[in-house]
Amino acid sequence: MKALFFLFFLVGFGPAAHAQLKDRYAERPGSTETSATQVERLTRAMSEQLHLNEAQIIQLRAVNKIKLARIEDIQWQYHDSPLERNAKLAELESQYETECSRILTPSQLSLFHDDRQRDAVPAQPANPTDGGLG
Repeated sequence: MKALFFLFFLVGFGPAAHAQLKDRYAERPGSTETSATQVERLTRAMSEQLHLNEAQIIQLRAVNKIKLARIEDIQWQYHDSPLERNAKLAELESQYETECSRILTPSQLSLFHDDRQRDAVPAQPANPTDGGLG
């Protein structure tokens, strides 16, 4: 009898609880979680580039998941204010680099910073007249 009552209780309140979860994310388009494929792709690329061991891969996967989720949150929260959004993204990037420096060895960290600097510098056109108004 208790089991039957419990079953009716779950069936009765289950849809209400599920509706509340849907309502929580009603304003946000897209998925409610950071894409696992994005996290995996970023972690795999870092693993191949920096030659990470298994423990580092696990730690960086968690850090990357947090970073990507926070990027989505910041972009959503500050979509009307580019200055605040850029400041929050810069702060997040600083925290991310701090976490990476805690996980990576000095040689891996050097490779990581070299790659970050290379990505930050825009590529120059091969021909000086390409991409210009000339």
